[in-house]
Amino acid sequence: MSVLDYTQRRLYGYRAPPDKILLNYASRKMPLLFDEREYHMGTLNKVFTAQWLSANQVVCATKCNKLFVLDLKTGKQVFIPTLQSRSSPPLGNMEHCGIHSVAINPSGTLLATGGEEPHNLAIYRLPSFDPLHIGEGTHTDWIFSITWLDDKFLVTGSRDSSVAVWEVEDSIQSAKPTGTEKSCRQFDPDSCLEQLHKQQAAQENEEEQLHNQAAQNSNVEQPHSLADQESSVNIPSYSTIQAVLTKKCCLGEKVRAVVYNSRSEELVGLTSNGYLNVWNVKGLKEVCTASAPFSRENTSLILDLDKRLYAVGSQSHVSLMDMTAMKCALNIPSKDKGTGVRSISFRGDVVTMGTGAGSLLFYDLRAGRFMDCNCGMTLRLRTGEGWLRHDEMYQEFFLTRTTSPMPCTHTCTTTLESGWLLWGGLSQLDSGATMLHSGAETVQHSGPKPVQHSRDKPVQHVRDKPVQHTGSTSAQ
Repeated sequence: MSVLDYTQRRLYGYRAPPDKILLNYASRKMPLLFDEREYHMGTLNKVFTAQWLSANQVVCATKCNKLFVLDLKTGKQVFIPTLQSRSSPPLGNMEHCGIHSVAINPSGTLLATGGEEPHNLAIYRLPSFDPLHIGEGTHTDWIFSITWLDDKFLVTGSRDSSVAVWEVEDSIQSAKPTGTEKSCRQFDPDSCLEQLHKQQAAQENEEEQLHNQAAQNSNVEQPHSLADQESSVNIPSYSTIQAVLTKKCCLGEKVRAVVYNSRSEELVGLTSNGYLNVWNVKGLKEVCTASAPFSRENTSLILDLDKRLYAVGSQSHVSLMDMTAMKCALNIPSKDKGTGVRSISFRGDVVTMGTGAGSLLFYDLRAGRFMDCNCGMTLRLRTGEGWLRHDEMYQEFFLTRTTSPMPCTHTCTTTLESGWLLWGGLSQLDSGATMLHSGAETVQHSGPKPVQHSRDKPVQHVRDKPVQHTGSTSAQ
């Protein structure tokens, strides 16, 4: 329903949720108005995943196994220490693994992500980012996807073709909140970073004091003094947990994404070879297994409960599947065929897809076509040229080719103040970030370190033309 229809029907007593109407209207108009603002990420590799903490703060995880919080107002980064396993052996070939998923529970009090070893699960308490649990002894390969069932249970999908259900105990979370308490998402926008800065400053002061005292007592024989001083330092501790249930995918390989359908209480896992496995969350009893329309490079899966649709991203298409029948309702061919659909999101009536060619495309479900620039040309937001490290891989693959950072993930907030968040990159990169903002809504994306040019410039709405690419760059 359009805004005009709503205002006319309102005269006859019709009442529709105004926020939903405004969301559909904004999702079609805002992509035409975005401006670009760049952030430099230093020598970090590409960002695999990110989640909003507030309207101005984002928690990000990278291919080089770094976890950090980015303040969008100041551009400051605060790095969160990754949790190390206490018993499970490290995996081989960890150089190109990274942290592939970050998920925040519904109440905004806990954050789940990957650990120091990519097959382990790490749980942090928000907003302080105190370590709570390290989950180990379950997966034998990288964790690709994490989704919360509620505030206590979550599910992980792994490269070892299995899914696991975890139970998280938190004494602070178990206490019933009063009406005056707020979740992390309702805190002051600067509260998270302020606490992290205070913790880092306190830790640096304690380390400096220990170093000075040890230097003063270096000529005095005091075998227990330094140990006593170190024991007085408040070092956060965390416990080890194991999965409650584990299930193997019979036909699938590499569980790339998992989503939870709260209406039917079903868990859906997407495998890289094109199978959708459906389990009932009570005991992980298998309900059915359906084939995705395309079998190559299935990496993205999202759910829209209002439209009752799953969206599956493959090598050249976004496939919309009916939530009940698990049948394909619509195949949307990508404008950048062969480069892979790396990220998908629903925003009202618009499906947004990020492609391996470094483009962000907007498909209008009501109109049944890609959005244009009011001139008949397809609306396409492109990432910048970026910066490649000139190593052996660059000499072999990228020296004579045109490349663009691919948006590995993008997500949107529940309010119009923050809008879309887009992150991406290529292998062997020094990372950068870009904020696209317009009026009350902003978009952010990250990739390689941008070329040195103007920080604030309009987004180029380019016409639809063939894109040179290097072929498939799917994750392992």
